[in-house]
Amino acid sequence: MRIADLPWYDLPELQAATDAWWRGIAAHLRDRGVDRVPDVLSRDGDHAARWRHPDLLLSQACGYDVLYDAAAWIVPVATPCYRLGGACGPHYDSAVVVRADAPWRRVGDLRGTRFVVNEASSHSGTNAVRPLVARQSRAGRFFADVAATGSHTDSLSAVQRGEADAACIDRVVWTLLERVRPAALAGLRVIATTARAWAPPYVTSRRTEPALRAALAAALVAAAGDPALAAPRAALCLEGFTVLPDDAYRDLAQFERPALAAAYFELPAPDASPLSRACGRGRGGGAASV
Repeated sequence: MRIADLPWYDLPELQAATDAWWRGIAAHLRDRGVDRVPDVLSRDGDHAARWRHPDLLLSQACGYDVLYDAAAWIVPVATPCYRLGGACGPHYDSAVVVRADAPWRRVGDLRGTRFVVNEASSHSGTNAVRPLVARQSRAGRFFADVAATGSHTDSLSAVQRGEADAACIDRVVWTLLERVRPAALAGLRVIATTARAWAPPYVTSRRTEPALRAALAAALVAAAGDPALAAPRAALCLEGFTVLPDDAYRDLAQFERPALAAAYFELPAPDASPLSRACGRGRGGGAASV
């Protein structure tokens, strides 16, 4: 049997919807003659280890993973189109958030504050915010401290509890939490929005043959238009897929250029972060960066 997981937005409240969505994708794959399609998604263990498995059929990853960390193992199949607010398309952004009673009104006000991200290698949590502060940095620093929490939900909790002053949150995570866990956003305020980037792609093993990769893309597009899957799609804010050129995620490097030009390299050190230790999580654990 091949391996499949969809870890990126697999909140506990949405696992039933994610499972239903997978069953629909699996049916469309079997309709296209794909064999050894798993009946259920893998959730145990390290999703990064599954990415390295040659039998990985389908997963989802950060665009930064595709560009850097996991580029030797995974390749994009198709890019999801999410309904975020009133807009739908293959892009997403991130929100810079503070407590509602905090004095800061714009990103420039955050100089010298305590900032948290989900992971150092996350586009939505780390890379996306760099252009907003790079030109305002001094001697390579802007924040007093940058810590990695292990997930966007943990970053939100850290700001709510006053353990951090601000965070950068994936807009898909924010939208899903508004629906299923509004308490996670209580007492918080958005002060800035990052530039848009390609949404986290659905991926397969780099060893997947071209014909199977094409079948995967076709099955995703078909599942996105299947009336029987309308409920799980709506629950997951999914409205379609776009098949992009293989090099599309190189666009994420554009977010790095202002930082490089300003010699701004401020990133969290997850292994040394007290927040990371308190959460007991790091890259590859739990439901990805959610």
